[in-house]
Parts: sequence; C-alpha cells; structure tokens
Amino acid sequence: MITRVNISFFRYHSKETETGEAPLYCRLWHENKRKIFSIGFKVTRNKWNQNKQMATGKSEMAQRINTQMEVIKNKLVEIETRLIIEGSEDIVEDLYALYIGKTTVSRSFITLFEERYMAAKKMEGIKFKKSTLDKFKDVLELVRAYIKESYHAADIPMNKVNFKFISGLEDYLLSVRRQKPVTINKNMQRVKQVTTYAMRCNYIKMDPFIDHSPLKVEKELIFLTPEELHKLENYQFAQERLAKVRDLYLFSVYTGLAYHEAFALQKKHVIMAFDKKLWIEMKREKTGKAISVPLLPQAIQIIKKYDNGGDREAHVLPAISNQKINSYFKEIVEIVGINKKLTHHTARKIFATTILLYNDVPMEVVSKLLGHSSMAVTQKHYAKVVNKKVSACISNLERKLNYG
Repeated sequence: MITRVNISFFRYHSKETETGEAPLYCRLWHENKRKIFSIGFKVTRNKWNQNKQMATGKSEMAQRINTQMEVIKNKLVEIETRLIIEGSEDIVEDLYALYIGKTTVSRSFITLFEERYMAAKKMEGIKFKKSTLDKFKDVLELVRAYIKESYHAADIPMNKVNFKFISGLEDYLLSVRRQKPVTINKNMQRVKQVTTYAMRCNYIKMDPFIDHSPLKVEKELIFLTPEELHKLENYQFAQERLAKVRDLYLFSVYTGLAYHEAFALQKKHVIMAFDKKLWIEMKREKTGKAISVPLLPQAIQIIKKYDNGGDREAHVLPAISNQKINSYFKEIVEIVGINKKLTHHTARKIFATTILLYNDVPMEVVSKLLGHSSMAVTQKHYAKVVNKKVSACISNLERKLNYG
C-alpha cells in the first residue's frame, strides 16, 4: 500500500525573537524520514493556531500566510503524486529537491528511448543507416508494448528498469512475440545501448544487464555440397525469373558478397589488379572495411551476361529485392530437388565452405576474403566444416599408411 507524505506547518518556538515572533516551517514526514524548511513568514504565539495549522485573525498578513501555506501544500502534493508514479526510492528528499528546484523529475525509460532514437535519426546517412534506425525503432515499439502489457502503463521510471524488467522483456519476446533466440539477442543488445547510456548519465545506479546472459543459440551452418551446387548451376529453368535469381545468387556464391554489397557493386569497383586479373575493390557496408576479392571465371560470366552497357557508375547486377530473391528461392530449391532452406545469405556461406575451404584455401585467406575482423571469427563459424576436412584428410592418410 502506498503511504503519502505527511505535510504539516508549525511555529518554531525555540527560534522566537525578542519581539515574540517565531518563524513558520513546513514539515515533510514519511516513515522514518523527515525534512523541514522555512516558508518565509514569522508570527507571534497568539496569532498562530497549531491544531488548525493556520494564522489567526483577519489581518492582511494572516491571509497572506494562510494563502502561501495552501499554495506550498498544493505544489508539494502535485510533486509527490508524480514521484509516486515514478517510484521514487527516497520520496522525502526527492520531494524537497524538486520543490526548491535543485533537480528535475527522474527520467522515464520510453522517453529516454525516444530521445536516443531521435538523436540517432538526425545522423541518418552520416553515422547510421536507415535500416539500422528502423530496427532500433522496431525495438522501441516492442518495449513500449511490453510495458503496456506487463506494467499497464505507457512508460516506467528509469529506476524500475532492473534485472526483473530485462528478464521479463526477454520472456515476453520469446513467449508472446514468438521471436527466435538469435533475434531476441539482437533486440536486447539495442535495449542495452539505452540502459548503458542511462548509467553513464546517472539516471540509473546499477546495470540491469549485469547478471543477464544472452539466450543460447544453436546456429546451423547451411551450405551446398559440390554435387548440390553443380545441380543448381546446370538446371535449365523454364521461367526466366527463376534463372535470373539463380544467377544473382551464384554471383555471391563465387564472390562472397552479402546482398547489399552485391547489389551496390558498380562497374568502377571492378578493376584490373597487380596480377593482371579482375578484382572487386569496394567498401564492405557492414564494417566499412575495404573489400578485395579476385573474380573467379563463374562470377565474370555472370557480370558479362547482365552487362547492359552504361558508364562506370552503372550497377553490375540488375536490381531485385532481397525479399523477392528469398521468396523465389523457395521455388528454386523445390524444382531443383535440394532439401535445404536457402536464402541469399547462404551464398556467402557456400563461398566460404564449398568454394574455398573444400578446395584447400587456407583459413587466413578465407577470413580475409569474408572480411571478418579476425580469424577467430571465421574459425568459430566454420569449425565444423574444418573438422570434416580434417577428418577426410586423416582418412586419406590412413589409407596411405596402411601398407597391409
């Protein structure tokens, strides 16, 4: 049960002057905490009724004192109501601080989230991509929905954003929104950006993520075997749109370019390099790092096939949305007879595995061509593939050593 702050006024008898006047004080009292402060008036003993807590008489001064006390009390009650809603941990101190204007009301989470989004929005195209901002806004709306459902409120104070809040949000995304663990982990990272900012600004005292662990994600590495890739490459599609999507997919299979990079590729990015061969030289969208990829014959054939002329600013591949590619690929794998769920992103996996690792390209070269920040990242993602290759090599070695 919420208990209100007791607000009262009294005449400070021990501070009575030689003229018989004593200052009037306001007392704030809640549980074991108390705060008193002067209201700026003095009265004599016979002009004050402590039971009624008011100045007596009909003088102008008595009316001014009583009016001022009413104004003070109304202001204190208004501030107190706001603090109760925000869940103040020290309501007496916060009430007094707000009353004298030393501080402001503690921040609320959705308000801060919105402020961070709007600040980032101003740097769209400079520091942040639109797609990144859209994802941040999506998480903001998810958090808003969670607060409405779990707290029956439009917003909550920052001091309520604790481990319980974070755990509840994660459960909400998992059970109510039916999100996959990998998606939840990404969304929780965006929430953490806001709570980290709140900590640095001293809006919260403790990191609500301090005991939180990301959900365990078992990633399945999906790629095509050499035999499956051969089937896909050589299948004669009756529908031109499917053949076209297959070709665009194969371009990334033989270059390792992600969707945004492949379709941002312009003719000026294809250069004749030091070895007198064609290379792709551009910036990787995700990391901003330089991409240097030698073009294999299969990739060159696709570039020539879809070359419609144009200057060096012209794009190499015809435009098509990632959503449409992934939709068409559901048809393609069924027609070709490949029992695997393929999206454009799996083309990059095939480049690393079937094209590079299965053809004895060293791990450090694979890491560089994929644009990973370190070889450890590559090893983490492709450890199983490497183990299969090791197993095959050892089996071959065993046969050679078996003289019997």
